[in-house]
Amino acid sequence: MRIEEEVFLDDYGMGRKRFVYDHRVHHSYVFVAGHEVYTVIVGSLLDEATFTRIGYEMPPAIPFPINGMAEVCFDTFDGMGGLAYFRHIKFKGLGSAVVLQSVSLALIAHAEKLHIGGFVFQAASGGVVDKGRRTSLEEIYDVLLGLKNVPRYNPHTGLPKRTPRPLIQGDFHAYKRVTEGRACYVVLQ
Repeated sequence: MRIEEEVFLDDYGMGRKRFVYDHRVHHSYVFVAGHEVYTVIVGSLLDEATFTRIGYEMPPAIPFPINGMAEVCFDTFDGMGGLAYFRHIKFKGLGSAVVLQSVSLALIAHAEKLHIGGFVFQAASGGVVDKGRRTSLEEIYDVLLGLKNVPRYNPHTGLPKRTPRPLIQGDFHAYKRVTEGRACYVVLQ
């Protein structure tokens, strides 16, 4: 895999690399949080045929965007091209919130640069992904995308927790489709 472009995005505090994989253009956004290096990989989905071939579905009565979409995944990165199988990373304090905020910034940077119609991704689940995790990724994504808004309570004190602010703002709208046991999310502009 050959890197075609590599730039540092001063406004976002992260690097971006452009490469081609599986006949699609991808961008990798690299950042550091909690002594871990992360990468957000965003792959172009220019047409609905590719979108559905991969296994995604658009929400009912919502057309595939004319300017395409992007498939997203993120994980820790070893610097040598390897990901960490989406294993759970434990942080003290608000470290995991910093990671998700950085992922959100990478997606905003991508949308601003490439003017895509939206993003699609899955909540990884099962096996090593859920080991040590108190809350499933599906539930975390539901809350952070504004799809779920139920009261949450601190397990130690019983006191109510503050309602998290959804990470998507403005013109973005999130949809969830569950197919074959997979939670797939479509976020459109």
